[in-house]
Amino acid sequence: MSDSLQDQLKALGLARDKPKKRQPGPARKPRKSGPKPAGNGAGKPEELSLEKAYSLKRRDEQKQADQARKKKLAQDRQRRLLNNEIRKIVQAHRLNRNDAEIGRNFMFRGRIRKIRVTAEQLKTLNAGELGIVYLSGGYHLLANEHVEAVRLLSGEHVADLSTDTDTKDDGDHPVPDDINW
Repeated sequence: MSDSLQDQLKALGLARDKPKKRQPGPARKPRKSGPKPAGNGAGKPEELSLEKAYSLKRRDEQKQADQARKKKLAQDRQRRLLNNEIRKIVQAHRLNRNDAEIGRNFMFRGRIRKIRVTAEQLKTLNAGELGIVYLSGGYHLLANEHVEAVRLLSGEHVADLSTDTDTKDDGDHPVPDDINW
């Protein structure tokens, strides 16, 4: 038991002998700062330091963020180009009138929306000769041929005014057939 703790650790292979002081020798050439090989020549992989691992992680996260930003910019550019094309059609053929007093409700994107129309426009809209296009927060009344041109560009800008009377959506409380509304 006369062995010191350091001697016991050395015997177990957990501690090293004190390194000997080096004698000054010839000057070494500086290493090139290039990519290092994965191994140290003895077949053992080189361990990454914590700092290097974090820098690699930051670089990967930055690369992913840049790619997401570029993708978003490309989508925004496409959306602006599409909106400009639709805007050209709407501005040239818009039928909305400032003196319209009748509110026509319709479903668009799961919500009830409203557009102001005149009595004649209401008749033609209900007959299916006119359509509604959404652009930049507003609803625009257009003739069917122009609505179809917008639908070819983007179907999500066109409000679907069709009412399916064939489908019964009475749910839990069906309406009896003998009641007239």
